[in-house]
Amino acid sequence: APNVATANARYYEGRYLAGVAAGRMSRTHVAGYVAGFPIPEVLQGINAFALGMRSVDPQAQVKVVWLNAWFDPAREREAALTLFNQDADVLAFHTASTAVMTAAQERGKLAIAYHSDMRFAAPDAQLLAVTHHWGDYYTRRAREVLDGSWRSGNVWGGVREGMVKVEHFGPKAPQAVRDEVLARQRDIAQGKLKPFRGPIADNEGRQVVAAGAAMTDEQILSMNFLVSGVQGKLPK
Repeated sequence: APNVATANARYYEGRYLAGVAAGRMSRTHVAGYVAGFPIPEVLQGINAFALGMRSVDPQAQVKVVWLNAWFDPAREREAALTLFNQDADVLAFHTASTAVMTAAQERGKLAIAYHSDMRFAAPDAQLLAVTHHWGDYYTRRAREVLDGSWRSGNVWGGVREGMVKVEHFGPKAPQAVRDEVLARQRDIAQGKLKPFRGPIADNEGRQVVAAGAAMTDEQILSMNFLVSGVQGKLPK
């Protein structure tokens, strides 16, 4: 419809960068991921995180707990503790509370904040935050409405557009790790680094992206597999 536009962000770019940090910091070579629903956006995040982690630690494994809920703090916490008990020493999550962060704080482990800075909940445990920034987009679109230039459209912006970034490193993140992650972030912004560039295999051994090729936006938006290094299968 002419009065409707869509906008989303390439959250997976921040997840890849978080994976690089996790790969550098994990001592067990195991990360955990507390996930909401097995939709493409969540799969993009899990896979990008695993690819980032394995780019610096080829042994790395990612264990996933599916909640089939976006917001359930008690179960988010339970999932986090389960993953810590399975040797994960750094966690990421795609749910809506700070429960994973507080569990990491209590256990003396590390976790990746999502959406915003969560050091208030996990001052020692936060490794970094993957943050989302909509202010510039909404300001620009509001001004277009006011001046009559607004048009329907479809925006999918990421690091380059300033809609996704990693920041708010915690006290346990060494300067060398911060510098490496921020350098990779600049590479993504400049188009030098694409998280879903091949070769990529799924966790059943099938090649899904050939060496030298990169997934198209259409392929990323319909993602329905887990990459090599992610344990488990997609829930039916």
